[in-house]
Amino acid sequence: MTKTEFLTELQRSLNGRLGSEKAAPHLAYYQEYIEIEVRKGRKEEEVVAQLGSPRLIGKNIGDVADRSGQKVAYGEKAKEYGEKILAYGRLAIPKCAALGAAAAGKVKKWFNRL
Repeated sequence: MTKTEFLTELQRSLNGRLGSEKAAPHLAYYQEYIEIEVRKGRKEEEVVAQLGSPRLIGKNIGDVADRSGQKVAYGEKAKEYGEKILAYGRLAIPKCAALGAAAAGKVKKWFNRL
């Protein structure tokens, strides 16, 4: 399974449970995780396979969100990845600055809830 297929399936699963607005931070987390692992030299398919079923991940996130009032924390690793995402948003090239700023704003809002 490719990163795109994984994220599409995860998005379907999360949107059904949380709605697209609350699903977005979770999708961003997994997308960034996969990208960082690939940059470390791992194969995309290997990283995705290690993560497991996107449907099961979506169900688990939804279950936790149901029990905790829509607040799901990933801990220190998520904090590290969140800081990297925010840094990438600030370093966006001029043509992508608006897109990067919008994405960074969404991540920052989610990140502040951790």
